[in-house]
Amino acid sequence: MSESYTFLSRVPRFEPAAGDVPAPPLPGRSAVPSGGRHAAGRGRHRSSPHSGASPRTAATQPGTLPLPSPDVQRFTEQAFRLVLEVLDRRRNVRQLRPLVTPSLVDVVRTLALSESPARRLGVATLVRVHLRAVEPCAFEAFGTYGRGPRIFVIAARVEQQSDTGWTVTSLVIG
Repeated sequence: MSESYTFLSRVPRFEPAAGDVPAPPLPGRSAVPSGGRHAAGRGRHRSSPHSGASPRTAATQPGTLPLPSPDVQRFTEQAFRLVLEVLDRRRNVRQLRPLVTPSLVDVVRTLALSESPARRLGVATLVRVHLRAVEPCAFEAFGTYGRGPRIFVIAARVEQQSDTGWTVTSLVIG
């Protein structure tokens, strides 16, 4: 005797019923009910860490910090190119001394002497560089460089020194 049973259950509701969703406002009408107050829980935009909206601070307001000058842009691009050439062993690390702090010269020397699997992909070529002011005389620099078919990142902090001009004070290569 062979008996087979098939048990089915209802599909759970994943969407609200049509009556639960507020209708969009008609053109020319305000979404706020009369009286100027929002209905409880409706139509309110609540900022949260996960909303995707970043809060506006004084550092992001236009006109607060200077825009990068062409000089700092050229300096940063040159510094990034030289660092990549040193990492590819196409230049001597001593050529970085006028551009970066002494501790960074040692870091780049260590990275250039180590065997990197990324080096097998090809020569590093700088693709793009962006600057963002963090202080009146300091910028965050970030950009991309390519090795073969892959794209990598490079970032730094560039500060204006009173005696030497611009200097890279920190560096991250990914």
